Amino acid sequence: MKHQFLAIDEGHQKLSLIDTANPRYGWTRSLADFPAARDMQRIGPNLALIGFERGFFELSISSGEVLATCDRWNNVTAARRLVNGATLVTGANLDGSGGINVLTLDREYRQVSAVRRDGDYVRLMRITDLGTYLFCMNDHILETDTSLISLNAMRAPGFEHAWKAERMDDGTTLVSAGYGAFMARFDRRGNLASTFGAAGTLPDEVAPFFYATFQVLDDGRVMVANWQGHGPENGHKGRQLLEFSRDGKLLDSWSDPQRISSLQGILIL
Repeated sequence: MKHQFLAIDEGHQKLSLIDTANPRYGWTRSLADFPAARDMQRIGPNLALIGFERGFFELSISSGEVLATCDRWNNVTAARRLVNGATLVTGANLDGSGGINVLTLDREYRQVSAVRRDGDYVRLMRITDLGTYLFCMNDHILETDTSLISLNAMRAPGFEHAWKAERMDDGTTLVSAGYGAFMARFDRRGNLASTFGAAGTLPDEVAPFFYATFQVLDDGRVMVANWQGHGPENGHKGRQLLEFSRDGKLLDSWSDPQRISSLQGILIL
């Protein structure tokens, strides 16, 4: 496996730039000032947006330097930069009303709008090409319009803390199942079409435990973070980064337990 990527290590509360072919490459920085980092987005050739519990920050990919920070809330779970420069911030109880919120900030991080719906749990949020929102709501994926009015719900047996959903170019939706430790693909209507990556279909040393962030590469390969638990001792339990073909066949895997404890977030560069 040959990839360079940003990695959120939840067990050590660190963020690293990693080259799978060169263990001495890159940098590692503490996330002590940015707890519960969950979301990552590349927003420029050398710039990444990192969402954390209280907001988000912008980071130099090459150096790990924090260039700007928005630290304002509690329970932020996702942050996404739009093409117009605005930022969407998603989380639970961000406005104190106990619901699920999506806040829109302008380029200067001033809040310009907010929408809310009932609920007390959400993980990553993604925007489809049609402008709808995909929310990970523990045991299902909720698709809404921009007012957070429900359009569809996608469910699969075994979803528990489902982590990320992404709409593909062909209209299907790919989901990481969290503690279910498998990947699920839904058809255009939101019906479960297939799954892959589950325990029993992979070599024992992979040890699927919690499928967290994933990324689909330009050629259709699917990279998946196989999170192994909260503590810093978990790195030796299984393979941390998994590479699947477009049709769900395991192609390769990688781990560096000396550097990474529990891989939760990935941003393939």
